[in-house]
Amino acid sequence: MGLTFKGDGSVIDSKGNIIESSKSTELNISQFEKDLERVSKDSGFIDQEGKIYFQDQITDKKNSIIVIYSHGAQEDQRIDKCLSSWAKVPPVIRDLHNMKIKSYVIKIYRLCSGVRGWTNEEQERMWMAYRKLGKLDLNLMASDGTQLINKQKGNQKLIVIKKKLDELIELGFDKIILAGHSLGGWQSLKLKTLYPELITGVIGLNPGAGGTVQNRKDWPWWTDVRYYGFGDYNNLNALILTHDKDNFNSPKDYDVFKRIDSVKKINLTKSTCKGKISLGGYHGVTLTDCYSIEETKSKNIKNYLENLF
Repeated sequence: MGLTFKGDGSVIDSKGNIIESSKSTELNISQFEKDLERVSKDSGFIDQEGKIYFQDQITDKKNSIIVIYSHGAQEDQRIDKCLSSWAKVPPVIRDLHNMKIKSYVIKIYRLCSGVRGWTNEEQERMWMAYRKLGKLDLNLMASDGTQLINKQKGNQKLIVIKKKLDELIELGFDKIILAGHSLGGWQSLKLKTLYPELITGVIGLNPGAGGTVQNRKDWPWWTDVRYYGFGDYNNLNALILTHDKDNFNSPKDYDVFKRIDSVKKINLTKSTCKGKISLGGYHGVTLTDCYSIEETKSKNIKNYLENLF
C-alpha cells in the first residue's frame, strides 16, 4: 500500500484510491485537521528531559540522526494526548538525545499523532461488512468518498507519521529512524516496508495493533485490521522489543518477520523490570525507568543503530 502525497492535499494509495482528499466534505476534513492541530501543538524536538527546543539549534543536518517517536493509541473514537503518562517519549528513547553514533549525533522528535479514527457508526459498518464477506471490505467508502479502511485510527496515524517524515526530509534531514510504542511502533514498521529508501531503520517498543490478544480471538477481524497495509516485508530493517507477558501481543504475532534477517527481536521476559498498570502492564515495560537503566547495560538499541550507520 504505497502512499502518494499530492500537492493539493490529497493522499492516494498504490491502487489510485483516495485516502484523504482536499475535496472531502468540509466537516470530515476539518475534524481531522482540528484533531491534528489539537494534538500537534506538543510535537517538536526534545532534549533528554523531554523539553522542546527550537529546530534551528540543529545546525549540522547532514550529521544528525533523527529519531521520530510515535506513541500508542486508545480506541478509534478518542483523541490521544502525547503528554499522557503512557504516551510520553519514554526514557529509553530520550536517553538517545545527543548520543554519538560514529560521526553522527542523535536528535529526538516527539510526534503527537493521536487523531481520531472511525466513528462508532463507521466501525460498525466495517464490522458488518466483514461478517458478510469474511474479510475486510476494501471497497467500502466513507460518506466523503474516501476508502473507509484508511480512516481507521492506525491508518490515520500512518498518514500523520508519513507527513512529518516528508517535512523533515524537505528540511534537509536524510538519516531518519522511526521509533514507537504499541500502535506507533507498528505503523512505523509498516512505513519502513512501504518507503525503505526514506527510513533507515525502526525501533519498535512492544509494537502492535488491534487491541489485546484476547480481543483478537473474540473478534478475529481486528487481526486483519492489524496486518492491513504492510508493503514488502523484505524491506524491513528493525529492532523489535517484546515481552511474553504482554497481553496486547503474543510471540506468534511477529512470525511474519521471522525469516527477515534484518529484523532483530529482543525478548525481555527475563528482564527484572515489572509492568506498571499506568503504562499498560507488561505491554509498557519498555516505557519504564527500569528498562532505560537496563538498556544502558545491554546497549541493544545503541548496537542496532551502530550497525545501521
